[in-house]
Amino acid sequence: MKESKKRTLYECSHARVKGDTIYCDKGHQLVRRPENGRLDIVRLARGSRLAFKTCQSCPDFDCMGPPVPPEERGWLKEEAE
Repeated sequence: MKESKKRTLYECSHARVKGDTIYCDKGHQLVRRPENGRLDIVRLARGSRLAFKTCQSCPDFDCMGPPVPPEERGWLKEEAE
C-alpha cells in the first residue's frame, strides 16, 4: 500500500522564521519541547525533513506549492571526507 504524502513546513504558507527559530503564525506548536513549540533554525539550514505530526491534521495548513526537493533544501552542506 502506498503511503500518503506528508505535509511539510516547506509547503505551508504559515511557517515563519524569526531569529533562530521556526514557528507557525497560526499559533500551532510544532514540537512539544521547547515549551514555546518552536524549532531551531539549524534544522532548516541542514535541509532536514520538516514533516511534523501537528501539520498532518492541521485545519489551517495552507499549501503554497509543491514541496522543495531535498537537493534544494538547506544551505549548510557537509564537507565530503
